[in-house]
Amino acid sequence: MSEAMTTAFETALTAVKTDVVSMVTTALPIGLAIMGLFLAIRLGINFFRSIAN
Repeated sequence: MSEAMTTAFETALTAVKTDVVSMVTTALPIGLAIMGLFLAIRLGINFFRSIAN
């Protein structure tokens, strides 16, 4: 491959990597908060079920 093609390919992959990391860092806190909420609800339900029995 020519040097220009290699440089263009490397630049494109770097841009994709930057975009993916940006999306993950944006979505991760929201996803963790939602997961934590559902986990807290589930643990709370199990706790109250164990007390009721």
